[in-house]
Amino acid sequence: MTCRAWSGEIVVFNQETGSTHLLDAFAGTVLRRLMAAECGASVEELATALAHGQDAVEQQESQQAVTAVLAEFARLGVAHADAS
Repeated sequence: MTCRAWSGEIVVFNQETGSTHLLDAFAGTVLRRLMAAECGASVEELATALAHGQDAVEQQESQQAVTAVLAEFARLGVAHADAS
């Protein structure tokens, strides 16, 4: 996978599918965190990393947003859930 950033958005080219995807800033941040994690990351780990200084409601919303982004990544073939 090849990624490039422009004006807060991320363009991702998936060599396996030949598809190019435009990600917003939040999805791009999630993708960069996933790529930096050697063994992947859970929804909770990603949401916690992105939720600095947020209250409990905002943390829950962050976790829901991460879950939605990961579901979209799976649909696009950008990332997939670990079956273990």
